[in-house]
Amino acid sequence: MSNTRQYTTVIVGSGLAGLTTTLNLLEKDQNNRNRVILIEKCNKLGGNSVKASSGINGVPTIYQTKPDSIDDFYADSIKSGKGLNNDELVHILTRESSDAINWLTQDMKIDLSEVTQLGGHSNPRTHKGEKLPPGFAIISALTKRLQELEEKKPEAINILKETELTKIVYKDGIVKGVEYKQNESADSINCDNLVLATGGFSADSRTQNSLLVKYRPDLIKFPTSNGIQTTGDGQKLAVRDCNAKLIDMDKIQIHPTGFIKIDSPNDCWKFLCGELIRGIGGILLDSNGERFTNELGTRDHVTNDVLEHCKLGNNELGLPEDSVASVIVVSHEDYLKAKNHINFYASQKLLTKGSYIDLYNLLKKLNSRLSISVEELEQSIKSVNRFIKKEETDAIGRIEFGNSFNNEFYFGLTTPVLHFTMGGIQTTTNNQVVTCDNQVIPNLYAVGEVSGGVHGANRLGGSSLLECVVFGKRVSLNILDK
Repeated sequence: MSNTRQYTTVIVGSGLAGLTTTLNLLEKDQNNRNRVILIEKCNKLGGNSVKASSGINGVPTIYQTKPDSIDDFYADSIKSGKGLNNDELVHILTRESSDAINWLTQDMKIDLSEVTQLGGHSNPRTHKGEKLPPGFAIISALTKRLQELEEKKPEAINILKETELTKIVYKDGIVKGVEYKQNESADSINCDNLVLATGGFSADSRTQNSLLVKYRPDLIKFPTSNGIQTTGDGQKLAVRDCNAKLIDMDKIQIHPTGFIKIDSPNDCWKFLCGELIRGIGGILLDSNGERFTNELGTRDHVTNDVLEHCKLGNNELGLPEDSVASVIVVSHEDYLKAKNHINFYASQKLLTKGSYIDLYNLLKKLNSRLSISVEELEQSIKSVNRFIKKEETDAIGRIEFGNSFNNEFYFGLTTPVLHFTMGGIQTTTNNQVVTCDNQVIPNLYAVGEVSGGVHGANRLGGSSLLECVVFGKRVSLNILDK
């Protein structure tokens, strides 16, 4: 082990929470007194944030054209979280959401000008850009800015990739430093502050001390949308080394739509079919070609409906007979609202452009007992047009629809996937870690999905990226104010 170095702040994890904290620490440090080291487990920056496809919430913003309010956003968040949310954290999240959008669009120059309405939201407030998926656009801009700062202030920032945190050095209620491993070599760093931005544990089904096995063994059967690095490292180390308190660890979000790839249907990792696709007008069908859910319900509501109505039996796709699958269908007119997203999905053979005959042939493979005709399938889908034209009210309860379905559309197979862990390390409103005996560790922070409390039992789409920005900024300000 080499001679131990001293840094002002060690940040572990380079998703949006880690990058936001790092950039704000560096750019708002007027006295140039901070030395920051960013530790990343993978070989590139971005974490799971780079995959985010639906957008980031914000109220009020200059891009919103329909009435909305912070109070409505707060109420939607509490309702989605079943009232288990930390009230103070939700107030902060919603109240500071406008500033988060402003920072990304004005300071970082990211296009977030398009606004859509996702499931569980009473108003359109989820922002994305016209060309690039929001996660990719945001992470690309922030990593570019970080590289510029690295060149401008090489003494202020050091980035270590393919580096794994192995120990938090904790003594007398204070973090003293960290130990880590890089290329099988051990090293250590002393620090004044440690920020854990290591993400959740939705891919932690196979590690020796799996958090999924411990808290929700019933969910191990589901595939995941998360990268293989998402194994709860921050939670495990904070508990082991600092006696950190974990909350709501059994509250794990199953996203209703992860894509099933026809040529590898049983892969344990799935591309997420972003909620945006339903938000612009997409509908879900069961294996009989019928709608069965309000596609804009909260994620847990839609997932429960999928699990109830979309159980498979004998099929020609190689899917287990006890699995579930639904079909997402998007009209050609709605395709134009998310052309870049859908073109990407199509390039990966996850969505197919086709006709009612093409969709019917897929359903026959999915359901060997399919009893409807092509004409009946067409009538089933086109019945949605009556709701769109306000000629009838949807008995399932959906209010907002997209454009009418005609003879050409996009469709693909989806299944529920492990997506997000609402629980995590308990923190203060400044994201300082709380111990099992309710003591605050003043220089240990947990930000982003590694922390718990803000989302309660179920997260709203678009609030994950928002959480990272809002609380990443707060952590940096708390450190700078010391």
